[in-house]
Amino acid sequence: MPAPVYLFTGFLDSGKTTLIKDTLADPSFMEGVSRTLVIAMEQGEVAYDKAFLESHNAYVEYFDSAEELTEERMHELDTVYHPDQVFIEWNGTMPVSETLFKNAPSFWPLVQILTTVDATTFDIYINAMRQMLFEQLRWSDTVIVNRCTEDTNGMALRGNIKAINRRAQIFYEGAFGAQVTMKSGVLPFDINAPVIDISDDDYGLWYMDAIEDPEKYDGKEIILRGKFAERMEGYKQTFVLGRRAMVCCAQDTSLCGLTVTGVKIEQLNLGDWVEVQGKLKTMTMENGAKTVVLYANRAQRYDGPADEYVYFS
Repeated sequence: MPAPVYLFTGFLDSGKTTLIKDTLADPSFMEGVSRTLVIAMEQGEVAYDKAFLESHNAYVEYFDSAEELTEERMHELDTVYHPDQVFIEWNGTMPVSETLFKNAPSFWPLVQILTTVDATTFDIYINAMRQMLFEQLRWSDTVIVNRCTEDTNGMALRGNIKAINRRAQIFYEGAFGAQVTMKSGVLPFDINAPVIDISDDDYGLWYMDAIEDPEKYDGKEIILRGKFAERMEGYKQTFVLGRRAMVCCAQDTSLCGLTVTGVKIEQLNLGDWVEVQGKLKTMTMENGAKTVVLYANRAQRYDGPADEYVYFS
């Protein structure tokens, strides 16, 4: 059976080892896993002590450089340890080469890249070591920003990370993984602005936030951009505006849409990219759930986004 590989990257003392140890101690993640091999490319303040490894049936092999981790060496380690999964603690000063996952051996397929970020040193690294940070973040599936406080500028963190890797999912934690609420928030738009202008890149974030807490947007003036996705039979001034979210591939998508009403749509066609502006109102559906409807005062065509799909991070 192939052993899935999880690659952990980030600067020294950014929390990689702690994240790996927390993962090993997570019963839900470790369900069905009997042996884990950890390949460590560097050693920080947190260590893999013998008692912890034995109690979690994990083994560690240390490497000085990525060049040592050849396919031949991986095959040898696979033969010795027979791991159910492999965690690679990458040295944050080394770039994560495309070949690392494009040429991964079939018996050790790379399934996820996680990057740890220390919120207290992020400004230093983004200004002084931007290229190195770029190499850490650009391939990441998940970014864990730790050591956040309520004064951490979550919007600035998100903006910088998304500028490098728009598809990465970002999680924010306090010290030692504690929950934290940042005063600045992490939404990239101002919900209290006179007019909330949702950019193409932020449609998915806005949509999920509105679905989870529609009453928060009741009465808000907003600008949204999306496709003329559906006509409402029998209604001449109502249509569904939306964008498609990729579920697992381009052939498997779902519509993230909302009802827009109050504007003439005779000149619009299905599939047109449309910019609309108006006020959101909270409505209760037949099943009792709440949603938002946009009562628009204008609707016009626009060129559309660079990427037609939406993302939720």
